[in-house]
Amino acid sequence: MSRTGSGKTAAFVIPMLQKLKRRDTKGIRALMVSPTRELALQTFKVVKELGRFTGLRCACLVGGDQLEEQFSTIHENPDILLATPGRLLHVIVEMDLRLSFVQYVVFDEADRLFEMGFQDQLTETLKRIPESRQTLLFSATLPKMLVDFAKAGLTDPMLIRLDVDEKVSDKLSMVFCMCRPDEKLFALLHLCRRMNRENKQTVVFCATMKHVEYVVGILHRAGIDCSFVYSQLDATARKMNIQKFHEKQNNILVVTDVAARGVDIPLLDTVINLHFPSKAKLFVHRVGRVARAGRSGTAISLIANDELPYLTDLFMFLGKPFKFAQDGSDYKESETLIGRVPDSIVSLETEFFNSIHDNNEDMLDLRQKANNAMQKYTRTRPPPSAESARRVKQDLRTDSVECAPHPFLKADGDKQSNDILNKIANYKSRNTIFEMNKSQKSQALAVMQAKRKAHEPRISTVSEEKRKQKEERIQKEQEESAETKEASNSQKEQNVEEEELAKVFGTVIGATRHTEKSEEKKPKKKGDGKRIDRAEQMRLERENHYVPYMSSDHVSERQLALDKVDFARQAEGASVDIIMDDDRGMYKQQHGKRWDRRLKKYVGTGDEPANKKIRTEDGTWLPASYKTGKYEEWKQKQKIGFKKNGDEGGEGEEQEPGMDRKRKWKMEKKKGGPKHSELKNKDQILKGRRKQEKLQDYMEHRRQSNLKKKTMNSKGPAAGRAGGKGGGKMGKSGGKFKKR
Repeated sequence: MSRTGSGKTAAFVIPMLQKLKRRDTKGIRALMVSPTRELALQTFKVVKELGRFTGLRCACLVGGDQLEEQFSTIHENPDILLATPGRLLHVIVEMDLRLSFVQYVVFDEADRLFEMGFQDQLTETLKRIPESRQTLLFSATLPKMLVDFAKAGLTDPMLIRLDVDEKVSDKLSMVFCMCRPDEKLFALLHLCRRMNRENKQTVVFCATMKHVEYVVGILHRAGIDCSFVYSQLDATARKMNIQKFHEKQNNILVVTDVAARGVDIPLLDTVINLHFPSKAKLFVHRVGRVARAGRSGTAISLIANDELPYLTDLFMFLGKPFKFAQDGSDYKESETLIGRVPDSIVSLETEFFNSIHDNNEDMLDLRQKANNAMQKYTRTRPPPSAESARRVKQDLRTDSVECAPHPFLKADGDKQSNDILNKIANYKSRNTIFEMNKSQKSQALAVMQAKRKAHEPRISTVSEEKRKQKEERIQKEQEESAETKEASNSQKEQNVEEEELAKVFGTVIGATRHTEKSEEKKPKKKGDGKRIDRAEQMRLERENHYVPYMSSDHVSERQLALDKVDFARQAEGASVDIIMDDDRGMYKQQHGKRWDRRLKKYVGTGDEPANKKIRTEDGTWLPASYKTGKYEEWKQKQKIGFKKNGDEGGEGEEQEPGMDRKRKWKMEKKKGGPKHSELKNKDQILKGRRKQEKLQDYMEHRRQSNLKKKTMNSKGPAAGRAGGKGGGKMGKSGGKFKKR
């Protein structure tokens, strides 16, 4: 575990390239699994750049691409394979692929990967990989307990956690702005105009895809060019939009949480959370898109009143104190402030919003769909912790309402208007209700004037005492802040001196530090000579003598834990319908049929039709959609086979596992002879060459014999004539002899 932007991708790619070293055609030796296609393509690019001169071949399987091209990629026997879980299992089952040579398996963004419901895909994939592999899990938010990752096939795992105390980069400036839910889009439009004007690349995170479409429609009508990405968008369109943003053709990218993890966009300046995330670790991944690899960045979050408990969860997770903006606050990148959205921003954008929605059915339809999606999102998001809800009710709700506008959003022209509004808010009239708008003859006015005249000395004395008390309190706070600053400086100097002395007297310094810490735990006296209060003393006693019932990192570990399936979903899976109490009735209920008018056939009576499943060689039941027969069709078109399991024979022979040659020859003989493919092995090539040589020798022999015949025929006419004469004489004599 290491925070975002710290180089986790290079941490598992470089050692893998070091081990694999060179190209090997025996099969896939390293497998990397990513939760999203954007992250898989990004890792693929990094692997290609780092392994450019190693000769290793790398392939990437993601959803949305053609299966035929991915079949061809697997036939090239790549050394490294990157994939998303769904497409990886589809190709494995379709090709009946055995990953017998895999040595390394990497799960990138492992916590998200195991939360997204990929259990069947990962289990079936790991069954096809040797147990002697090395399994690596990487993420910015890994919990301390690895029990939830048991299905990853870990054996005696070791967890390495870096930067546990610093969940986000120290160069990240976080801005939190409170506003009403219907004012969020006004503030977002103002921020997008500002970022586009300043030419800063910005990513806007929305809760649902309907909000993405609505925000994109608003920005386009405002004249701001932007790109957008969400999960149901076409794969080609997602790739094109990401590419446009990479090449800086536009400065705004509107996304859902599909781009929250792992995506590295160089020189990204700002992240805007239109809807605050319900999990603290999701906020860490969102804002991790900026301030990467030593660069600085800004994360702006717009927070409604119902999202305040989630903000409290985040501050408890990060261990930061709440600090609300005041009238004289200045914006500092190192300081985390909570402020309001200025009213001037809302008033400026209200007229524009009204104009783009008037008589525009498209925008009205998008707004209605976004509102419906928001209602469903608020119902399904996980609730905040009970402690955060309690703290919001006690203190934070009032403080968030009374805080000043955030200095990040303040403009130069807003200072005068804010001063006037503050004076109006602090104005208190000296006249009572009985003295306002009354004539001089009013009896109530006369009574109040007499009352004021009698108590005027007392009123002036009380007001003077309050003014003095306020001045003393301010002066005391300034003195205490100066004292704490001096104490911290002296402590820093003391630490530096101790570090220098520790090189010579290491053990002595360690002992003195131990005694100093033990003395610090005892109740001390303040500067005024009074002992600390009883509550503080009891707290220190509890820390010294009692074991706390919660660990110190309980809050952060609870936020890092994996999302479990809620009780309602588990109860639905365990429920049994007992309307039919006998076997025959339950059988009828399960296997009953009804007529479907649309399909024109009888279908099951259940609410959902049963999905067909297939059983793999390892006994796992998977949806039948993973085995469509496209691979067999592709092989017939390409007229090639595929060698499996390292069996003997050429690559053109597709052999079944564990089948010897004799048994295969018998089976082929029964079928009517073997079916040869166009690819030949070396024995077949040698046999063909020998046959060709025999044919050439025979043709040469025939040619020589034909030449001899031609030469004999050329000498034949003269000899024929001579033989004919002699034959004639002999014939005549023979005839005479016979007659005699």
